Amino acid sequence: MFDETFYQDVDFRDAQILEDTLSGIQFVRCRFDGADFSRIQLKGCRFENCRFHGTALNGMAAERCVFVNCSFLYANCFAAEFYDCKMTGSSFESASTTAIRIDRGDWRMTDMIEMDLSGEKISDINFSGASLRQCRFEKAVLRNCDFTGADIRGASFKSADLRGCTLDQLNLSLADFKGAKIDLTQAVAFAETFGVKVFP
Repeated sequence: MFDETFYQDVDFRDAQILEDTLSGIQFVRCRFDGADFSRIQLKGCRFENCRFHGTALNGMAAERCVFVNCSFLYANCFAAEFYDCKMTGSSFESASTTAIRIDRGDWRMTDMIEMDLSGEKISDINFSGASLRQCRFEKAVLRNCDFTGADIRGASFKSADLRGCTLDQLNLSLADFKGAKIDLTQAVAFAETFGVKVFP
């Protein structure tokens, strides 16, 4: 189906993707509404300003791909995997993200509202400025993740391991951190948020 390496302003709505693997293809302003990407492997592909409204992405595995300013409205992302991907400015509003897995990559300014990442092991992701409202990170192990300036209203980090993560410019009072594991630097930030003075 994909004989070229570059597609721009192409309508792929309701397409049945027959390939098992797509590698190194660039898509700009393309529409994939209703298309079926189930269980496809994406390697080194780039999507800019593309639409995936109602797209079946269940079981899809994306590795070192770029999704810049893409919309996944009502997409089915069940058990989809995003490894070392750049997702800057993309939106998963109203998408089904049950059992989604993410690790490494750039998720700055991404809309991840209500995404459930409970119990996952997540490392080296930049969540700066991302919308994490109502997200669940319960019992997740987070390593070297940057949450600077993220919107964490209503998010749950219950029993999560946050040691080594950057929690700058956050209103920590807006999320649930009950039972979370934090390091000393983070403890100082929490103390300042709740008006507690820390002495050596």
